[in-house]
Amino acid sequence: MSQTHLAKKRVISLKKTPARSQKKPRQKVQVTSAKKTTKTSKEVTYRSGLEKGVAFDLNKRGIDFQYEHERIPYVVERKYLPDFQLPNGIYIEAKGWFRDEDCRKMRLLKAQYPEKEFRFLFQNLNTKVQSKRFTNAQWAEKYDFQYCEGRVPDDWLEETLDERKKKD
Repeated sequence: MSQTHLAKKRVISLKKTPARSQKKPRQKVQVTSAKKTTKTSKEVTYRSGLEKGVAFDLNKRGIDFQYEHERIPYVVERKYLPDFQLPNGIYIEAKGWFRDEDCRKMRLLKAQYPEKEFRFLFQNLNTKVQSKRFTNAQWAEKYDFQYCEGRVPDDWLEETLDERKKKD
């Protein structure tokens, strides 16, 4: 191909597209809200364009529907791989950055395995837990986890299973 031919290809591919402001205005969708006991219509904000399109279509066809009206709990089976386990059975989770999913995981583990001892070693006690107003230390205290900063305390290493059972 010659250079002239390549230049023509570039010009052809650079056609102007209509500006965003020239797009069709979005249609408002009215649906019956399931959150109220009476049948009243209100405007709903959808999580995606697809959901909005489905709602518009159902509404247009006269189908009565409810949008995100019910929370259905479900269980996801996962496996936990502890960072450390001491000879006395204490599990230590070393945390630099404490993410929301880790918070949920540790609370679930504590509830499902009350006989196990989960503790935290934080890099910094004053770091905020992701998307929470709590620091690492405040979160651990709120949910009754033992914790330390920087180094595993000697008393954790010397603690026996019998001593832990007496505390309970």
